[in-house]
Amino acid sequence: MKKNVLLLGGMFLAMTALLFSCNKPEGGGSTGSSSVQKYLDVQDGTLVKKDKPFSTAEFGLTVNMNSIIIPGGTVIPDVYSPVSPSRMYIGVEDVSGYYEVVPEASNSHYSCVIIINQDLDLGDDESFIIWGALTDADGDISETWEKEVSIRNVGTGQLQISLSFNNDKDVDLHLIEPGDNGEHIYYGNRTSDNGGELDLDSNAGCGIDGINNENITYGEDAYIAPGVYEVYVDMYSNCDPSIATDYVVTVTYNGRLIGTTTGTNPARGTFPVEEPSNHANLVNLTPVMTFTIGNKGQMKTKSFPKTPHSEMDLEKMSMEE
Repeated sequence: MKKNVLLLGGMFLAMTALLFSCNKPEGGGSTGSSSVQKYLDVQDGTLVKKDKPFSTAEFGLTVNMNSIIIPGGTVIPDVYSPVSPSRMYIGVEDVSGYYEVVPEASNSHYSCVIIINQDLDLGDDESFIIWGALTDADGDISETWEKEVSIRNVGTGQLQISLSFNNDKDVDLHLIEPGDNGEHIYYGNRTSDNGGELDLDSNAGCGIDGINNENITYGEDAYIAPGVYEVYVDMYSNCDPSIATDYVVTVTYNGRLIGTTTGTNPARGTFPVEEPSNHANLVNLTPVMTFTIGNKGQMKTKSFPKTPHSEMDLEKMSMEE
């Protein structure tokens, strides 16, 4: 009988240890059961595998940032501080780890590029909280800012070109495929014969939806033609010319940011105050980046049907004329 009791007791302890190990936080942190890398990366940031730092100062921060994000896209926190930062911190609430960034300039207004994980597997409108803080010249850590963001799922596929911008305007993403007969993918031609598709278009004609992201994707059965691709960002309609607009474009190929032929990836820019509406006149523009897809024997196996134009697409196309 005594042996049976000891055996049952040992089994109970083993089961308890197993359950505890299954629920143990990753990365040794106590702030959550997953890592910040599941959600995002920060351009030029260094991953810190520690818990969220505690505030040691009484000054707070103000942040303006999109509340809607897309997998494989970006978001730009526009942060205002009463002091100049020596370090910036970006993390996700209730998960372990965060990123440390050295600001480009020591002033009271700063921003950085947050790259959303392309494999982020959450449902539409699911949300999480991005937080940020800074360290001043004396090493004191500010109070934390927090911003809840929700997911708008889009196609990622083999090749993804995404655009984000930081206020409510009709900013458009354009892609020119390689070759003399390369198609122009934009709201007037949403799907190319190769399978490239504009599957997210925001604030069309200043009908503000607040998404402030656009996305072009080539699915798993699309043909990624070899050659040079050109990416353009157009201020189709400046819905509020009294404020400047920052934007970021990223291109991901087979799960990685692709190198560029011209420009950078991510490519970051600003439309200044009073930027005129351009109405898709690409003659006035230069590409924000170009990139090259090598010839690795990829074959085109099908053609893709055109996506029907919406009424707003047709209205915008008439403005080009």
